Order: sequence, then structure tokens, then C-alpha cells
Amino acid sequence: MSVQTGSATDYADLLNQLDTFLTSTGMALTPSFVGVGNGTISALGGSASVAETITVTFTSATAFGVVGSVSGSLGTGVVGTPFTSTKTNFTITAGGTAFVATDAFTFAVAPPWTSKRRTSGSEMIWQANGNGGLDAILVGAKIFSNVTGDYYNWRLGGFQAFDSSLLFTQQSGYVGGMGNPQTKCSPILPLWNSTIPYWFIANGRRVIVIAKVSTVYAVAYLGLISSYMAPGSYPLPLCVGGSLAFQGGGGIFASEPAATSTNFRWSYSGTEMRAFPICNPSAMSNDADSVLRLLLPTGVWRGFDNSAAESAFGKVWPYSGLTAAAWDWRPNLDGGYPLLPIVLHDNIPNVYGELEGIRAITGFSQGAENLIVVNGITYLVMQNVFRNTKSDFFAVRLT
Repeated sequence: MSVQTGSATDYADLLNQLDTFLTSTGMALTPSFVGVGNGTISALGGSASVAETITVTFTSATAFGVVGSVSGSLGTGVVGTPFTSTKTNFTITAGGTAFVATDAFTFAVAPPWTSKRRTSGSEMIWQANGNGGLDAILVGAKIFSNVTGDYYNWRLGGFQAFDSSLLFTQQSGYVGGMGNPQTKCSPILPLWNSTIPYWFIANGRRVIVIAKVSTVYAVAYLGLISSYMAPGSYPLPLCVGGSLAFQGGGGIFASEPAATSTNFRWSYSGTEMRAFPICNPSAMSNDADSVLRLLLPTGVWRGFDNSAAESAFGKVWPYSGLTAAAWDWRPNLDGGYPLLPIVLHDNIPNVYGELEGIRAITGFSQGAENLIVVNGITYLVMQNVFRNTKSDFFAVRLT
């Protein structure tokens, strides 16, 4: 996965920085290693990445050659010095055990995302082509703000097609529902008009955004889940997740507060403000109640909650299947933490798949921004916006 951390000056700059991250360089996937050394590699794509496998083969303890399965030879490099090219960029860091000749890292790269619409600091729509370069994954974000309500947010988008003549909310299959230009009720990323530390984690299929606003954490998911179904029966398992969505009283769409309401603000502490993996705690009245939506094979955007009693809409395991007391588990005997997949399912029953790169974790002796390593894989621990009980944590894969 390609990861970028940094700080944006405000909510509009954050959108610009995400656009640059997605469209200016390709995405590197998780590397594998065969050999003796125990050093690490931090890999990214390049400005002209194509869908291919990169092989890094050592010729000595410190020197290596780089070959792309499509691009051919890309040159040579040495441990500790960044390797740069238009196809891939990475740095190898030596470990306690030296590399030897024939040791090798391999990792896939995907092309940069394509910008379908870019209105600087205001609206973006992107197309990701998948890790194999053969998909058409359409997602986006559009800012909305109000000085009276003192909020500065993104409205998140997922689409089935793109038409340059149509507004953001009128694109085919828009997650918020088709309708007039004022159609609302898509998941929201609540932000502010001040400095925002952030994490972007992406591959060719999806991007995860983590934004720290004061002392709370707003998160978003745009792209495909890891489907359990055959590609032919479920070709586009598109997911849009945010951190705010207002529950409605029935009907097709959820009801949102007035445009000047401070309930849109990042500091709102109502039940509607929740991180998408740990979404609505009670049964819903319609799909649009949820901060987490999945496009079903039928073309319906299904909403999910964490209520064990949910019978009409989707549920998120394990948060919907465990009581608060059950999250009081301790670390493993080796000091590590159990990590569980976060699975989207319903009562029909259909088990659709799992959120990619995100795991459920106990909050016992845990805190937001902790880094944990399990089997050599680094995870960033996150809390549920402002909540930090033992059942309000999850982990995002960084390597």
C-alpha cells in the first residue's frame, strides 16, 4: 500500500493534497520477501506506473537490481538510499541480519488514479483502475460548509458512471441517491477550517483517509471491499464510508439538519457521529441512516449498522456480534494483539466481504495513533471519532 502522512492547512487543502496523492503517483501493494536478510522496504509507485510486478534482487549485502514485469530493467540501487524512477520509488532499510545475493523483494504496482473532475479545493471525482488496471472505480468528495454552523466538511461520493455534464449529486448511481442538485444524505467527513494532520492509505482499489481534527479522528473509505463473492456475480463491491450521517424517519432519504445547524460540526457528539467501521449502534429505518454504504449487485446502496437486532439492513461483524464486555480481551501471550476482519453481511443471509486493510481490535491498554506490529505488518490504531471505550477501536494497515 502507498501511504502519505502530513498536515493540511484546512479542509480544502486536505482535498487538494488527497487529489495530488492519488493522481500523481502509482500505488504500491504489499511487498513479499524471500531470503536471509531481515531489512524492510518502503515502496511507492511512480508517475508513470503501470500494472506490473516489481522485483528487487540483491547482488550483495547492500546492492540490488530492479526489474518490472512489463517495464523491464529499471536500474540498480543500494540499501539506505532512495531508489527513484517513473515506474516505482522505494527505500530499503537494513536490518539486524544482512541481505545476501539472491535475496529478493517483490511487489505489485498499480497506475495512478485518474482525475475525472477537479475543482481545486472544492470538488473531486476520481477513477481508480484497480490493482490489475482493469477496473473502473468511481469515487469522489465535495466540500460543503457554513460559517453560521461553523462546519467545514466533505460530502463523500461513490458512482456507477461519470458524465462530465452532470453535477456531483446527479452522477449515475450516486451513493446519496439520484435527484435534484440539492440531494443530500451521503456519508460525510466532518472537518474544520484549520490545520489537519492526516494519513492517506491507498492502493489501486480504495483509499482510506484519516483526519485529526482537534482531539477527534474523522475517517473515510472510498473504493472496493474484499468481496467473498465471485467477480462475475459481484463485479463492483463499491463502498463509501464516512464519520457522520443523520438518521431519518423513514422513506427513501435520511433527514439532515438545517444548513446552519452546528450538528454538522466536527465537535457534535450525537450518535450520528461515528467512524464507519463502528457504525450506527441501533437498527435503522432506511439505508441512508448509515455512515457505511455498500453498492449491492442489484444496484441498491445498502446501509450497515452494529445492532445485533438488525433484520432489514446490513450488519458489521464483529461489532454487531459482540457485547461490550466481550471486548475486554487481553493482548496475546507474545504481547501482540488479536486482529479480526471487519465483515459486511445481512440476515438473508449474504456475507458480502470485508473492509480492506482495516481490522477490529480491542481497546484494552490501547490508544489512538499507537503503532502495533503483527507478523511484520504495521497497523495504526484508531478510535471511534471521540469515543475510546474498549469496543471503540480499530486498526488500519500501513504496510
